[in-house]
Amino acid sequence: MAVYEHPLHERARLLLRLESVFAQVRQEVADTSGLRDALRPFNELLDFCSRPELRLDVILELERLGQSLAVWAHNPEIDEVPLRAWQFRIDQQLKVLREHREPFGQLLRHQEIIQLARGRLGVAGGLADCDLPILAFWNQQAPARIHGLLSGWQNSLEILQNSTDLILALLRDSCTWLTVEAPEGRYGAPLDARRPPSLIRLELTDQVDYYPKISGGIHRFHIQLLQWLDQGTARAVESTVKFKLGLSAL
Repeated sequence: MAVYEHPLHERARLLLRLESVFAQVRQEVADTSGLRDALRPFNELLDFCSRPELRLDVILELERLGQSLAVWAHNPEIDEVPLRAWQFRIDQQLKVLREHREPFGQLLRHQEIIQLARGRLGVAGGLADCDLPILAFWNQQAPARIHGLLSGWQNSLEILQNSTDLILALLRDSCTWLTVEAPEGRYGAPLDARRPPSLIRLELTDQVDYYPKISGGIHRFHIQLLQWLDQGTARAVESTVKFKLGLSAL
């Protein structure tokens, strides 16, 4: 199945973007053929870490989820075992965040090669060895040494990555799923503004040639299915499409 996601508030959007960049970092750390491709995602992470509100946003989102789970604990129909497991994980991550006073990205800020690359990323071919001798040096090092450098950069952001993964895992786990139909490739529904979901998820069979364009906020969301074409812009699907829709309960 092909899975698509859309955030319904800015913190969820921030976390999905972070997750996307962390996925690129994991891929580059696993591939030790060189540093060039890894410099872009690490610079993007440094941009995230330069936001003064990032740490507070992560803490506030974890606290919000913890408070929601505390309310659920009073519902006799809720399974206590997974609920307590999630509460424990949230409490532990909040403790780690509050005890760790060093700003996110501190190690990356002091890496000369990252700082030099920042000014070259917007230039076509700007990361060529002729423009960055330090990159030429690292690209000729043994794979084990390159892996050690990248792993150190990645580990320095472990707290941020673990917090991101935990929040998104809980949002996804809280989704309630239903099968819906989209006449003429369109589907929309109102949302409870008092308890709006954070995340919309769609499951489509991966054997189709269309994808969803999703928009929404705290009051309503809308989905339009678009057909991918080899040439030209995407075209709206005109037939009725059935798919699975998931809305997070948090």
